[in-house]
Amino acid sequence: MVEAECEPVEPLEPSPVDPEAIAACAEEILTRMGNATRPVLMVGVEVRRFGLEDRIAELAGRLDIPVVTSLMGRGLMVAPGAPLAGTYMGVAGDPGVAEIVEGSDALLLLGVILSDTNFGVSGQRVDLRRAIIAADRGVRVGFHTYPDVPLADLIDALMARTAARDVNPAAERAPAAGGMVADDGQVTPPDIALAVNDLFDEHGLMPIASDMGDCWFTAMDIRHTPLVAPGYYATMGFGVPAGLGIQAATGERMLILVGDGAFQMTGWELGHCHRYGWDPIVIVFNNSGWEMLRTFQPGPQYHDLGHWKFAEIADALGGRGHRVATRERLKEALDEAVADRGRFQLIEVMLERGAISSRLQQFVEAIRAATAGAAET
Repeated sequence: MVEAECEPVEPLEPSPVDPEAIAACAEEILTRMGNATRPVLMVGVEVRRFGLEDRIAELAGRLDIPVVTSLMGRGLMVAPGAPLAGTYMGVAGDPGVAEIVEGSDALLLLGVILSDTNFGVSGQRVDLRRAIIAADRGVRVGFHTYPDVPLADLIDALMARTAARDVNPAAERAPAAGGMVADDGQVTPPDIALAVNDLFDEHGLMPIASDMGDCWFTAMDIRHTPLVAPGYYATMGFGVPAGLGIQAATGERMLILVGDGAFQMTGWELGHCHRYGWDPIVIVFNNSGWEMLRTFQPGPQYHDLGHWKFAEIADALGGRGHRVATRERLKEALDEAVADRGRFQLIEVMLERGAISSRLQQFVEAIRAATAGAAET
């Protein structure tokens, strides 16, 4: 049936909405934001799903408030000129961003999914009962609820009630750290983030497809660039096929971040690159184990995976493999990879067991604390 003709797919008619309810909702939101002393806007995945980034960036400028992304919303608001302060990760993230969010007296969540991934590491320092939550075709303003209010309709109503203004928010974005020292020291996950930032500074940003595990947490320290990751289900095996799909759809060269465990699952999809002319740069975090699982539950030997020689396999699949263990070799491999077009580049970074990013360590500690607190109550 692969070549069978299909009938055109007709889009569904928009579901009916109540303009008066949307107007009342928008008025209440703007009243709360106007009375607040520290309003903040947080954006989540639905902003991308409904194509609202440009309009929300303009809305943030009109409201003159800072913008953060949720953890699952990382990679949003890259091109628009929103005053982006960073990504909220609770106690696992930037303390400055946490202070902005947790100290807000009017936190407006647009398209943010309420989940442990986004708020489980907040230590319950965000009172979501008093936030303004617009997601899943509904709005909750404190204890008031407005059902059947689509996000796009709400943004239209808010835009209609605010005045345009000239803003230049680009200077408000804090640059991510760079300047990795390319010496003979052992590579760690934070070194990978520094090296990628240096690469982006020299050659320009690349979109990122990240798998789950420490590669995803390391991505939080990479320059803000378009990023996709399976944050909601936290399932492994997403990174490589996602990166190939995006390059096939957009023509943009991808940077793929993946752990060795997830690479064993779906990394072999790289064998299709030669046939289609795709040339992503793939960084494999290889510590010969399920390191994120080991961090949550230390001890069991089933976390060990052994050492698969991925760099050598890359050549057999039609790409080019690089195995690195030092910061000097990591820089050399990235420079060589970005200059070599027409075939995929696999950079196998050999990490010591137990070497993880500070983001992952803080995330695990926060989840453990929250779990222990829930058990006690």
